[in-house]
Amino acid sequence: SMHIHSISKVLGLPIVLLTIGILYYTWSSNTQLSPYLVVPAILLVFLYVFHGPLDHWWLVRFPVPFEPKLKDWLEKYFLPYQKLDTDHKRKFEYRSSLYLDARLFKSVGSELRDVPEDIKLMVAAHGVYMCLALDDYLIGDMDRIFLYKHPFPTPEYPRLHTVETNIEDGVIILSLEQLTNAVLYPDDYYNIGFHAYAEAFVGVNDKILFPDCTYTWEKIEEISGWNKDTLLAQTGLEELSLLPVHITLFFTKTIQYQKVLPGHYERFCIIFNQRP
Repeated sequence: SMHIHSISKVLGLPIVLLTIGILYYTWSSNTQLSPYLVVPAILLVFLYVFHGPLDHWWLVRFPVPFEPKLKDWLEKYFLPYQKLDTDHKRKFEYRSSLYLDARLFKSVGSELRDVPEDIKLMVAAHGVYMCLALDDYLIGDMDRIFLYKHPFPTPEYPRLHTVETNIEDGVIILSLEQLTNAVLYPDDYYNIGFHAYAEAFVGVNDKILFPDCTYTWEKIEEISGWNKDTLLAQTGLEELSLLPVHITLFFTKTIQYQKVLPGHYERFCIIFNQRP
């Protein structure tokens, strides 16, 4: 069966053809049909401006089947997915498809390049899992994700770092080297995927009352085995906001997190509406 990825392109084609038809008829018969061009022009502008939300609305109602090779990737490499039951796996796949379609991914090198689907999924899976039990799995307007192969400098932070989130611009920037290592070797590497989405989540949801995470470096070390210097080295940042670190450990070192900070654990279970 045929699955439509972009309803706006499907709707746009006949309008473009109609416009060409009107132009050709006007030209060949010297008739004055330009007033009739107003309607298709308005429709095309509408489609151009709203193609994102329109396509998203369509895909929510008529989802495209999840690609088998992406499902294989999740089954092999993404631990949180492996723990889900069948219904939640299906929900995870459905939302991942929508997320990948609704967000722009670019790989940054000497030029901006497109990103392969499995690499996109390796990033997106963290946000989709974090918000699996919430309505806003797209996390506000955080709609652009830039990926570097290695640690990178930016105007905001000129020194080399591995993760950056800009709420105003709706941008997440990650180093693939650090993220891949964290997915493959979760005991040895801090997960900057969860960290970036946690920063985005906190920035977008400023009405939520989060647990107080200030002055908790000792607890963080007790939970993760990583001290402040290690985490600063892994992220390349001079300062770390501790709330996203807590959220990251809540999702990646869950058993130990619950043991060391049971109150924080319960609060995060309520905020994310799940017990990971």
